[in-house]
Amino acid sequence: MSSTHTQPVNYDFSRASKFGVRGRMLSNTGLLGAARLLAALMGVATLVITAKALSDNVAFGTLLFIHAYMLFFSEVASFHSWQALIRFGSDEVKVKNANRFSQLVKTGLLLDAFAALLAFLAAITCFGVFLWVSSLMGTGVIPETTSSERGVSLKQLVIIYCTVILFRQTNVAVGIFRLFDKFSVLAVRALVMPSVRLIGVVIAAHQGWGIFGFLGVWYAASLLSFLVLQVFAAIEIHKRHFWPLIRRVKACRPKEFPGLYPFILKTNIDSTLNALKMNFPSLAVMLVFGPALLAVYRIAEEISRLLSRGVTLFDQVLFPELSRMAVNVDFKALSRTTARAALGIGLVGFVISAIVLMFGDTVLKTAFDESFVDAPSLSVMLLIASSLIGIATPFYTVFYVMMRPGAAICVRVAGTVTFIGLFFILSERFGLFSIGWAAIAGAAIEVALVIILTRRMIRKRNASDVLQN
Repeated sequence: MSSTHTQPVNYDFSRASKFGVRGRMLSNTGLLGAARLLAALMGVATLVITAKALSDNVAFGTLLFIHAYMLFFSEVASFHSWQALIRFGSDEVKVKNANRFSQLVKTGLLLDAFAALLAFLAAITCFGVFLWVSSLMGTGVIPETTSSERGVSLKQLVIIYCTVILFRQTNVAVGIFRLFDKFSVLAVRALVMPSVRLIGVVIAAHQGWGIFGFLGVWYAASLLSFLVLQVFAAIEIHKRHFWPLIRRVKACRPKEFPGLYPFILKTNIDSTLNALKMNFPSLAVMLVFGPALLAVYRIAEEISRLLSRGVTLFDQVLFPELSRMAVNVDFKALSRTTARAALGIGLVGFVISAIVLMFGDTVLKTAFDESFVDAPSLSVMLLIASSLIGIATPFYTVFYVMMRPGAAICVRVAGTVTFIGLFFILSERFGLFSIGWAAIAGAAIEVALVIILTRRMIRKRNASDVLQN
């Protein structure tokens, strides 16, 4: 680390929260959890209204597929530079090195812009491949959705919709707010897309806009969600007086930031695998079973995301705290916090699974027609898989804060290969439920591997510290 600190009086490195570790985790988790719960409920309401407003499950499934396709590429091609900003930025914030911190921010901004362009180009290029694979499989499920009442092909709709990817440059913004404990902004942002989408589909249903109107609503909601976060981040950086310095400094050089770019590369590989596993099911169900059953799957998945979204947000709270523990070489606290977090997530997940098992069938029968009869059972299976992934999530965070993203990649590969392989193997025998069994098996393997590897890793670090002392 450079010994020269650019630290004028007006640079602001303060954190918003004045609580201790436990207080920060509880308050931030409660704030984000409440926002995500409300967002999830609005999401379910949006799906109910959309399913009833569109003519059939094919149109509904086509809408969900186009959105899922966009999400797949926007997340797969993201470098997730917020992780590097937090992990390496924690050191610079601790010593108040404004110059190096600004270099990290600038590097993240450049990576965000490059990733957005790469994701858009990949999306529009690969859709032809997707159609080609569908024709080779001979399932006949894609051609029926390639035309519309206005003569616009499915491919044209996908390309137009995927332009929203170009505005998904949010990693630095997320990193800034997490690093400085401004989780209230992240909570507000979590409500932008679901609230705009819910209001929009109510209007679209009332006006009878059809699939084009609903696509426009979903596009606008995603766009506003991306832009709101970026605007808030720009204001936050301005208030902390970093913009002039960010404009002057150069991007991070490997010699000045050893380990930064390998860390970004490995976290990108891991996040790509995770995004593949999260978004692959929608594409696979569309490919194998078609848009009608995709609609059923997405309802079940939306219910299961009541948990998985909460886990994702809890990880946003956990990552900065474990990063600070790693910087302070407090591995005992790190190990204890990780175990407690995993246990808590697991308990919450299995409680939610039990509630859905008891009451989900009744609720979904009220909201949807008989074509969605398999959704409650499938949602319970997906909730069990999400609970297992939730248990594994804090251990994945340990891999990153201890600068071992390669271990996360190995585990993620094992789980992803198991998941994808079992889906295609079981799809003919179990139909749509094959996605549930495959998800549970892949998640179980990940849980076992992360626990084993993190225990070994922490033991080695503790033994190394004892020898050094």
